[in-house]
Amino acid sequence: MLKKLLLAAAALFFILAGSLMLLMGYVFNNPGTVFNAFNSVADRFLQGQTHEENEEFFLQGMDEILISSRTVDVDLRTYNGSTLKIRLSGKVPRFEEGRYIQQTAEQSRLHLELLEPLASHWIQMNVNGQELSKSTDSHLKAEVYVPETFKKQIRIETREGHVTLRLPPTTLYELDLQSISGPIDNSLKQEPVAGVEPAEVGRIQVQTVEGPITVESALE
Repeated sequence: MLKKLLLAAAALFFILAGSLMLLMGYVFNNPGTVFNAFNSVADRFLQGQTHEENEEFFLQGMDEILISSRTVDVDLRTYNGSTLKIRLSGKVPRFEEGRYIQQTAEQSRLHLELLEPLASHWIQMNVNGQELSKSTDSHLKAEVYVPETFKKQIRIETREGHVTLRLPPTTLYELDLQSISGPIDNSLKQEPVAGVEPAEVGRIQVQTVEGPITVESALE
């Protein structure tokens, strides 16, 4: 009985080894077909799915708004309202559903952290010395609407995200734009306003590492 089991195991081993050798031979002789199949499967798997979040926050008692992210783009503008509104939209990896706007409770500061998806979908393949790698096309953008009457501190911090400020020409904000290696483009033409009190002037500070910073008129 034991001899039959050993013979069966040996036969199974040789069948598997032979199949593997045939498969390797096919891959070696037909790399183009393998790459085409890989592309088809990878494109389907890595294609991001549509995602959208909408949140609204009250600003009573808040002296500062802090928005932080690593790669999420931030588009900030003012509007005629009393609450901060944020719309986060774009694509996230398949099979991952989550909320990417996180609020940190602080006494007089509203801190909103824009998170990236936890999953990292990335595939790499090497056939006969030819390498092919693909990554998911997921990316998120935040549209932030701040009440035009909020004249306190607004800070935006990001590493790679593109920060865009769309402000009216009559805006009463002091701008502090800083980036270690990202470009800064400020085309906002502010109209002079006489008799302005310091309390009527807000402050917007933007800090990035690599992400570009753009400031433009909301009328453009």
